[in-house]
Amino acid sequence: YSEIHKSKAKNLLGSTKSNYIKKTNTKITEDITEIYKAKKEVEFTSEFDKELKFNKPIFSNMMGTLGTKNELKKIELNENVSIAKKIEKHTLGETKSREAIIELYEKGFNESQIINLLSLGQFGISINKRMVPTKWTISAYDKIISEYLLSIITKNKIIEKYEIYNYSDKGNNFLIILIPEVFSFELYENMGEFEASDYVDFNNKLKYEEPKTAGAFYASRLGILEELRKRQRQASIIIIRVIKDYEIPLGVVFVRESIREAIKKKIGSFSTLKETKEFTLENYKIHYNYLIKSQTLTEIKKQRKLREWNF
Repeated sequence: YSEIHKSKAKNLLGSTKSNYIKKTNTKITEDITEIYKAKKEVEFTSEFDKELKFNKPIFSNMMGTLGTKNELKKIELNENVSIAKKIEKHTLGETKSREAIIELYEKGFNESQIINLLSLGQFGISINKRMVPTKWTISAYDKIISEYLLSIITKNKIIEKYEIYNYSDKGNNFLIILIPEVFSFELYENMGEFEASDYVDFNNKLKYEEPKTAGAFYASRLGILEELRKRQRQASIIIIRVIKDYEIPLGVVFVRESIREAIKKKIGSFSTLKETKEFTLENYKIHYNYLIKSQTLTEIKKQRKLREWNF
């Protein structure tokens, strides 16, 4: 945590006093946008309302670590900016945001670059362009890309065995179970008295407007679907996230990257659900308590299989 705090404390908390936060056509916004459109890092000079001091970061149990609040008054680029052609193409106001995000993702553009340009209101049809908070665009990005990947993996063959993956970092323990069935996705989160879960079946539709696990739902789904796409397979997915001693939340990007790490470390492969449950009970008792009441397993039990019938 200490290294993360040092880094976050050097960030600036954006002010809402200035119009540049609310409008997309000011000089400051234009220059910031040029920086994010660039092919490589750009050197610039900035001027703030007050002298920069990084000795008073803001700590919040809800928002994590935030840097000093200070109004940006002026920014000047110290060099000519070379803009990536693919990015410029999608900022002309002629393509929808979803199309732009997917193409840039497939071309390997940096996720942070895509997300910040979306936050700056650079993608989408001109009349619909808006600046929005970065925390919204992170989840929008995760949702768009995971739904795009889902449209690909649901055409693939089902995995052959039950698979278990695990990753633990900064008070978070993620247990991932892949089941040899058609796609469904379930996320459990447990943090002491707080519990939440979300489930979607093959149709990928929540029964309510927004996931109870918020942005973690889309972030964790993205990490798994990337791996299944590489393998050209599909599966039913259960993720159980147990949280202890999580001093300050690190956001949904932490969840996405944790899942990407978890999927690299297979700790078990089994032929039956019974073996999978026994392994989980023996090694992850808290996770097991949520596994046995999983909606995914309930739905699988209800479904009749073609192999049950004689033709």
